[in-house]
Amino acid sequence: MVQINSSMLLKTFGIMSAGIDCSAATVSNSLLLAEVAQQLSLPASTWSASGTHTAKGYTSKSAETASVEGLKQDCDNINLNKKLAIDFRSDVFGPGVTGFFYKCEKVSNDTNNYWFTISAGEKTQIDKICNPGTTYPIVHDQQHDTWFIDEPFDCIRQTNPTDFV
Repeated sequence: MVQINSSMLLKTFGIMSAGIDCSAATVSNSLLLAEVAQQLSLPASTWSASGTHTAKGYTSKSAETASVEGLKQDCDNINLNKKLAIDFRSDVFGPGVTGFFYKCEKVSNDTNNYWFTISAGEKTQIDKICNPGTTYPIVHDQQHDTWFIDEPFDCIRQTNPTDFV
């Protein structure tokens, strides 16, 4: 199990809290966030990025017909509940990437735009996430019975562990 440095963890949650309009004071005094971090074994030192990202949704792996209902359900779910994705896209980035998705908008019949903050233990993982040349294989989301093709992440802000010392 990974040891968690409470101060570093709370600062990391502080950055994530900006996406949900929550103050740093709330984060540093939050039993809930401390418990989430412990249960998820979040690393004490992380590289992070935040920004927006689009994904296309389809009814089948052949990616011919838009999954209008699946895309709507995904947006509704994120806007209502937010989404914390442990080992986010481990098929592309490897293990240890945590994604937090907190806002979603439909931009076309087959595409949603998502606001995110992603944290990883390795700089190379964040570099790959923020590289516009990174390609993503199609993946099935069982919850919404939709096949998604992630498009490049537009990283507006990046941080490293020394930003919190």
